[in-house]
Amino acid sequence: MRLVSLALDSVDSLYWGCTTHFSALLLNILKNRVELADFPLLVRLNPGVPWKTRGNGAVVLRLFYDGDTESLLDVVRSYALEYSNKEDFGIAVVEGEPWGVERLRMLYSKALTDVITVDVARKAVEKTGGMWAGGMGVIGASAALAALAPWDDYTFELIAYRKPENWGVERCVNYKLLLEAEARTPPCTFNNIDYHEGSAAASPGGWDPVLAGFRGDCIAPLAGYAIALCEEVDMWVLFRSNQHTDAHAKPLTGELKPYQTGLVDVTVENTEITAGGHVIVRGLARGRDVDIVFYRETGPLNSAARMLSEGDEITVLGTVKPYKPRGVTVIAVEKMKVNKVNTKTVKVNPRCPKCGTRMESTGRKGGLKCPKCGHKEETNKINIRIERPLTTGEYTPQPGRLKHLTSPKGRKPQPPLKLPLKLRVEQVLSMHSDKIPHIGEAHSSWNP
Repeated sequence: MRLVSLALDSVDSLYWGCTTHFSALLLNILKNRVELADFPLLVRLNPGVPWKTRGNGAVVLRLFYDGDTESLLDVVRSYALEYSNKEDFGIAVVEGEPWGVERLRMLYSKALTDVITVDVARKAVEKTGGMWAGGMGVIGASAALAALAPWDDYTFELIAYRKPENWGVERCVNYKLLLEAEARTPPCTFNNIDYHEGSAAASPGGWDPVLAGFRGDCIAPLAGYAIALCEEVDMWVLFRSNQHTDAHAKPLTGELKPYQTGLVDVTVENTEITAGGHVIVRGLARGRDVDIVFYRETGPLNSAARMLSEGDEITVLGTVKPYKPRGVTVIAVEKMKVNKVNTKTVKVNPRCPKCGTRMESTGRKGGLKCPKCGHKEETNKINIRIERPLTTGEYTPQPGRLKHLTSPKGRKPQPPLKLPLKLRVEQVLSMHSDKIPHIGEAHSSWNP
């Protein structure tokens, strides 16, 4: 069997459906004709792109497949059209190991931080001998093909999908049981609970067919969160992902353009707190004025921004916004590293060396005099260092408020993975509500 990568994006409609759900249904259809060369891949791309669908995520299915790839593309296109009732979705198919194709890796890297046109995406696939179908979604599908190479960091997400009759109805996730599950889980999961709001961050809103998606660096413990689901699950899928890996944390070079996302070094000039509680840091980046925005909803990140002061040096991970209220570039921040906390001092009169009372100025003639014992000194004011609560290090929003790609504070990268793997579809997909996909924890070789 040949290694074939099938990538999908924007397979949804304005009111329901999602690409991950469609990929699960597709896997179920193909399960007797393919083996998996990897987990289903959930690939997040630039969060700043304005025309993205929810979360800007694509799916890649790496398959061992001996059929005709053109026929496979036609079949998937037909299913996608039936599922979404629109042709703006994207499908891309290539043979071989896409992570080893420089053109595709460059496309993926750019898609994490910048804007890509559909023509560029289509050409990249064609130049590597692949095929595509669809509209704007081809951008995400093509860009995702080379994601999650053996050396790339990765996480997992176990997604529970809803029965179709429940779509649009309020989800049933028991917050108390979710807390109990979290308390019993090893420290390898993240961003599943929004403690500030007292809600399930793992559970989306709207007509999305996802009931909940539990995220972490581990696999087996994710199933423990299932006790919090109080409505029947339609099916389960286990994805490998670039979520929460800081895959987009690359230095932005050249002119800062709208919708770019990445790292920017900034020297702080001053801060302003708006009436809504947002913090605007005015600073210099590459010799140019910038406004760095820390939204109130980011919690600890916003609090840290309030302590910034003139001369502090920071690196922010954020998105360049398309507007300029003050005529300078605006960057919305999702993460910050404080590299240098500027020393602040204040001039004060010293204490009397005899009695310890704070000395006073003698006037124009200069010098100081103790108001208590009368001792005189020819010295002037001295500099006293002001202790600042801000320290160097990394600052992120609170758990449950992280963006899809943002890594939790202190998280360490996963070890390299040997690709391709060899998995059965049944190991990552379950069409039964009470049977959760489970692969025992393994070594980096992943040979279950």
